[in-house]
Amino acid sequence: MDRIHHDTDLSGEGALDTARRAFTFLTTGPHPLALDGREFSGLPPRMVGLGEVRDRLLHRQCPLALRDRVWTHLVSRSRAEGGAWTVACAGVALPALTTIAARLSARFAADPADLHSAVLAGFLAGVAEINLDRPGIMNRLRWAAFRAGHAALREALDAPAPSTETPTRAPSGDRARAAEAGHPDFVLAGAVAAGVVTAQEAEVISATRLDGQPLRRVAAERGVSYEALKKQRARAEHRLADHLQHRGEPPIGPGLRSRSVTRRQADRGEEPGDAMSHSGFRTGVQR
Repeated sequence: MDRIHHDTDLSGEGALDTARRAFTFLTTGPHPLALDGREFSGLPPRMVGLGEVRDRLLHRQCPLALRDRVWTHLVSRSRAEGGAWTVACAGVALPALTTIAARLSARFAADPADLHSAVLAGFLAGVAEINLDRPGIMNRLRWAAFRAGHAALREALDAPAPSTETPTRAPSGDRARAAEAGHPDFVLAGAVAAGVVTAQEAEVISATRLDGQPLRRVAAERGVSYEALKKQRARAEHRLADHLQHRGEPPIGPGLRSRSVTRRQADRGEEPGDAMSHSGFRTGVQR
């Protein structure tokens, strides 16, 4: 049953503000949405409000298996019932969505409302379509949200300037690249779009470099060996370094500065600590 009352005034707000307000109502009203913790190993054996669920999922020590079980439940309820449970999905994901929106609009001078709407729309499209049998559900939903927001940003930056005067700013393509420079999510999304890395490789880089998940855990969740995934990630990061160099763009971060060293490290499939000890190499994905 849709528990967002008609007297809840959400007008005049941005998409993410609306989602935040609706989620707050659902979690603090007279009958807050909750999960039965007895059905989820790792949650307290009681009814757990979604606000507390979100806090627990955000904790760095939360096992990914628990996150996936909770997200499978939330997405399944959203698909079956819609309404409040779709809002619940957006609310639990809101910290990630607001971070994505902030990154996208950081260097965008115009009203970011359309970007924020695109981020939320991309997330909700992912909720409707994502494969729940694969691990890392929230990470993949995060990428769906980012890709939608990124597409909206590129469209906005490539649009003609609304002025009849001689434009003084850089051409649209240069503006788009300038807005993206230094943002690891932008770089990864652009590399996927260019066919430099696959979406799966970008997910691994994002999960281990941006989100700080141990590579061994990610490998176990994907059913592949640690060594195989380590080498796959290293090769993808090497192609990413080549891609940036050939486009004449700066590295994502202080690393990726030596082609020969990068190639040797990619062949060895080194871990970040090992790479740093040899050459200061980093994927450039800065936390």
